[in-house]
Amino acid sequence: MALKNLWEQERSQRLQITAERRQQVNQWKQLTQQELQLQADMLHQELSSFVTSLHNDRNLQQQQFQQEIVERQLEILQIKTDVWQRQQEYRQQRAVKAQALFQNLQNFRAILHNSVLGDRSQEQAVSPPPAKEEKLVATVPKWSISRSAIKATGFRASVNTMTKKVPALNADTAKSKVQQYIQQAEGATLIEIEEVIGLSRVQTIDILRSLIKQGILEQRDRQYFIRQQTISGQT
Repeated sequence: MALKNLWEQERSQRLQITAERRQQVNQWKQLTQQELQLQADMLHQELSSFVTSLHNDRNLQQQQFQQEIVERQLEILQIKTDVWQRQQEYRQQRAVKAQALFQNLQNFRAILHNSVLGDRSQEQAVSPPPAKEEKLVATVPKWSISRSAIKATGFRASVNTMTKKVPALNADTAKSKVQQYIQQAEGATLIEIEEVIGLSRVQTIDILRSLIKQGILEQRDRQYFIRQQTISGQT
């Protein structure tokens, strides 16, 4: 019986100690929860204050930026207005200068025109009218001459004897004379044809090209000859 009473006494003591510890744990839990809740409330309040402050700062910066943008726009508008006014002033100044220069040019032209007219009237009053002069050209020698005679005598068309201008040959007549001269001279150079017939360099070249295209002439060593077929056909 003594052991049983001792065990029950110890058991009751253990139960009492357990109850006390459980009570202490519950108290500690309550205190801890209160402290955590208090810290959470403080953190939430601080976070709310920070967010509010950040939002206010952002709104303030945005307002400042908008105000600066408006000020810059006003400055740009003022600069554009100043530039436009200066451009208008420069345009007016250029227009005035251009008008003055144009007026000076008109006056100068009028003075120059009057001066030229005065000089011409004085020259016409002093100098007699010029006498009419007849145009003189070189005579054309007789073209019906053999090429051997030209080579033997060194004959060239005379340019010293001056006379009145002869009428120009038409294309067909000149072509016929060139062909007849080359046939009689048994070949001729460009210079010989030009001097004997009395044609210009351009006319002579055109006639020779035309006769070559027609198959009447042929060119060998800078000389022009009648084709053999043409000669045999004429005979």
